[in-house]
Parts: sequence; structure tokens; C-alpha cells
Amino acid sequence: MSKLRDSVVSTCEKKFLLNLLKESKRLDGRAFNEFRDLKIEFGKDWGSCFVSLGETQVLAQVSCEIQLPKSTRPSEGILYINLELNPIAAPQFEAGRQSDLSVQLNRILEKCIKDSRAVDLESLCIKVKEKVWALRVDLNVLNHEGNILDCASVAALAALKHFRRPDVTCDGENIIIHTYAQRDTIPTVIHHYPVCISYAIYSNGEIILADPSLLEENVSEAQLMLGLNAYKELCGFYLGGSASVSADVILKVTNRAAKRALTVIDQLKEAVEQDDLKRQQNEEIGFQHSHSFSKDLSQNGNKLADILNAWRTVPTKKKKTEVKPEIVEQAKVEPIGKGNQSAVLLPPETENSPWNVSSDESEETENSTTNKTTNQNNKQEIMEVSSGSDSEEDQVIVLNAKNKMKKTKTKTKK
Repeated sequence: MSKLRDSVVSTCEKKFLLNLLKESKRLDGRAFNEFRDLKIEFGKDWGSCFVSLGETQVLAQVSCEIQLPKSTRPSEGILYINLELNPIAAPQFEAGRQSDLSVQLNRILEKCIKDSRAVDLESLCIKVKEKVWALRVDLNVLNHEGNILDCASVAALAALKHFRRPDVTCDGENIIIHTYAQRDTIPTVIHHYPVCISYAIYSNGEIILADPSLLEENVSEAQLMLGLNAYKELCGFYLGGSASVSADVILKVTNRAAKRALTVIDQLKEAVEQDDLKRQQNEEIGFQHSHSFSKDLSQNGNKLADILNAWRTVPTKKKKTEVKPEIVEQAKVEPIGKGNQSAVLLPPETENSPWNVSSDESEETENSTTNKTTNQNNKQEIMEVSSGSDSEEDQVIVLNAKNKMKKTKTKTKK
């Protein structure tokens, strides 16, 4: 489009992508002519459709109301197509404000679907010059990962095909709108299905990529959009950018796009038929019962379902643990000294007892007892030496810290 480079692309990313394309490779492993997987799902209400093209997701909803017709076409209904780019799709989009990209996409969709007369507007007329049906197609982009136009065009056509409007009877001047329970609904008449198919152009048409991703769109020199139906009729054409493309290249690309349009239209019709069968057989319908819809949401947006499941806690009943009675050993009393006048309370001898003495403490106690005994023996020896000496000089024994005895002589006064 005219302004697609809203997101910033670094020079390293651009060079890496261009060098990769020169080697005939793409970032996601696809071939140059290969498209991403297309999935179409319908909601519970009529005209509610969800389409995903790879990781690009668009939600479409069709509504109707009775209005006055246009003065230039009094016997035709009205068709509105509105594409909104919300911040939920990409951070660069602003809510409630139309950007250049959204205006450009809306114009292309209107030219491709509305101006090609895909919908039979005359069937929407209730009374000429007075009352007609006005159909409104609201397209909301849920995730922007490149090629919004192709995904939005399929979503708009699928929603219009799936939509059913209520039946109306006109009795003179009164117009009666019947509910779904009173009368069967009326489907929308569609003549053909113009599908948009986009290509990204590099190196002045030497490299052309089908169904470009977001990064490939931002790096591309030009973009080519083709609106084709199942009859290979060209319903829309748009070429924007600075690359010069020859007519032969455009013809080759158009032939490839025609084959792609045929497969997309067949898939669209098959999806609508399967939804009709489910409704006739009273099966479960809606997005919540769609396997592919829930699978896409779990794979994209950071796998929210798996994260929530991991944080679920189930309350469990606490098991009552039986407390076994422990056998308490009694302490021992041992007498100390002569006459059994004093005693000591000793703790029970068990392995896990807090009263057990560690190895370091036991060594300290043993050393203290040995020191006491040596000191007592030394005192006895001193007394014996002092008492047994008759000479004028007394022998004195001094004990140091290492328990070594030294003899010294001192002079006494006569």
C-alpha cells in the first residue's frame, strides 16, 4: 500500500532478508509462490465469520437495517464495508482514528466487492423509492502479521454468504418484519466472489513473493494486488510502490493468482455448506466449539490457554497424620564424692538426644580432667620436696603452661 512501513525495520533485518531472498529462501520456509494456510470459521449468529491467514486474523460481522434508498438508484439496496485497524492488531494502530493504511484498504475492498457488483443489490429492495435493506460489513483486524487485504476480502465474502436477513411483508403502507421463528430467513444473493490476492515485489520485478508477511511487506519495493473471481475475471487491480514492473511479469502473476482464487472460493463455499449441515442437524455451532479457532488462539498471542491451565489449583483434602508416641528414657542419677552426699543428673544415652556431647566437647572435658590430675600430682611432689629438705637452700619447683618442672636455687638470709 502507499504507507505500509509504520513499524520500524532495522538495517540488519533488511539486509538479512534481501540476502536470503537472493538465495531463493524465505524466513518461514515457504516457496515464492506458496501461500499460508487459510482457515474459515463461523459463529453462532448469522453473518459472523472468523478468518485466519497464517497468523493474520480478521473477524467479520454483517448487520442489516431498513433505510431510504439513494436518489440515483431508488430500486437498489445499500452495502457498506468498514475495516478497522485496532491497537489489538498492532501497537502502531490507533483506536477511533483512521490511518492512511485503513483508508487505502477500505477503498480497495469497496472497488473489488461493491463496484464489481458481486452482491445483488436489487434483491435488497423492499419498496421502490421508500424502503430498502442496508447491509453493513464490519471487519476487525485481530492480529496483523502481513497481507491484511487478502484475509479481509475472504472474511467479508464469507460473512455475506453466511448472512441471513429476516423476511418482510408489505401490506399497503405498513411494513412487517418477521422474526426468525415466524418465517425462514432469506440468504444474500451473491453473483460472484472477487478474492483479493497480494504479491510483494523486489529488485524491479526479479523477485516476487506471494502472500507476504509483515517483515516482507515492510522491506518490499512495491506491492501488487489483484481481485479475481472463479471465472478468471479481473475485478480489481492495484500497484503501488517505486519498482518498475513489465507487462509480461504482471501477466504471469495474474495467471498464478487466478488458480489461487479458484481454490480459495471452493474452500469458502465448502465452509458455508458444512455450517448449514451442522445447523440442520442441530449440532453444536459457534467459535467455542471450533477446534481450529481455539488452536489458533493457543498458538498465537503467547499461548494464553496453556499458561492459564498451568496456574490452575485444585483444592485437596489434607491427610491426617497419626502421631506415634515416643518412648521417653529416664535420666540417671550417679553419686559423687565420699559418703554419697552429692549426686549428678545424667541425660539418657540416645543418638538423637540433644544432651549428647559432641566430639569437640568430649575432648575438652578429657583434657580438663587430665590437667586437674597432673596439677594435683605436682602439688603433692612440691610438698614432699619442701618438707624433706634440711639444707639452708630450699628447692622451688615452678610449673609452666607445658607442665615442665624447673629447679632453681635461691639464697636465704641466715
